[in-house]
Amino acid sequence: MKVLIIDDEKSIRTILSEMVQQWGYEVILAADGESGWKIFQIINEPVIVLLDWIMPGIDGVELCKRIKQGAKTSHTYVIMLTARKSDIEDMVIGFDAGADDFLTKPIDPRELSCRLSVGSRILSYQYELEQRNAALYETTRVMENIMRELQTVNGKLKDLSMEDEVTGIANRRCLENYLAKEWWHALREKKIMTFIMIDVDYFKLYNDTYGHLAGDECLKKVAAVLDHSVKRNSDIKARYGGEEFAVVLYATDYAGGKKIAEKIRLAVEELQIPHSASAINLYVTISLGVATMIPDPDSSYEMLIKKADDALYRAKREGRNRWIAV
Repeated sequence: MKVLIIDDEKSIRTILSEMVQQWGYEVILAADGESGWKIFQIINEPVIVLLDWIMPGIDGVELCKRIKQGAKTSHTYVIMLTARKSDIEDMVIGFDAGADDFLTKPIDPRELSCRLSVGSRILSYQYELEQRNAALYETTRVMENIMRELQTVNGKLKDLSMEDEVTGIANRRCLENYLAKEWWHALREKKIMTFIMIDVDYFKLYNDTYGHLAGDECLKKVAAVLDHSVKRNSDIKARYGGEEFAVVLYATDYAGGKKIAEKIRLAVEELQIPHSASAINLYVTISLGVATMIPDPDSSYEMLIKKADDALYRAKREGRNRWIAV
């Protein structure tokens, strides 16, 4: 870790340099603010600065402002050196300029060592975080390129393995492929995603009462409602399995998800598909679970599905023919 000492008094620079070097830091010296600023133009790594407050030309406050406003130097850890003790006004001015810490002259070696250790740890954490973010960005960029290349290769060819054979909408495999791709896009663009899990109420009883052919026709009609209710190319509606369906709404918030859920619920109810075996209605109804998340590096689309599934089960426990949003 480099320590840049900027002080117009040679004796102070010498004393500080000897102390800092014995603790294993690499020392750079500057006799005034102007020469210190020139050094910053050629440094491409994090540094700690011991910056004297009062200097001819560019003083410590002005130089601190320049450092903190520079694109390359904003993460520099600045320790201001002042000869006045407990001057609140000076501390306010210094912190407003961007100073990270203060030391009062004459400087106690033990205090200086501790404050340099703090600055070194903070800069190390910042550097490690930047490296991880850069790696994540690169991984995201590569994944996006891979997905776009796959999309180009496939073109407009219809992949029958991605379509549910009963309802004609996307199947679970297609849904998961969509989520794997769009989750990365949402992560990079910090877009919110909403997942709606849908279950046809008392569908087993419907099949037992009307037969499996009628059951398939019922599922087709529910799928048609989803197809009519969700129109954007950025969204997807799919048969999740059995009598369960799923809708994913890209860049749609909590309120938007609830609005679509209610729209779908009402549209299915208005089909008035007879269901004499239902315990809650004369017609086929649905229950829905709505979950909303903004993707982050520690989350996954499986977590979003789990939240929606839990909300669906709440809706079923609370009487069905309703939605629960979380």
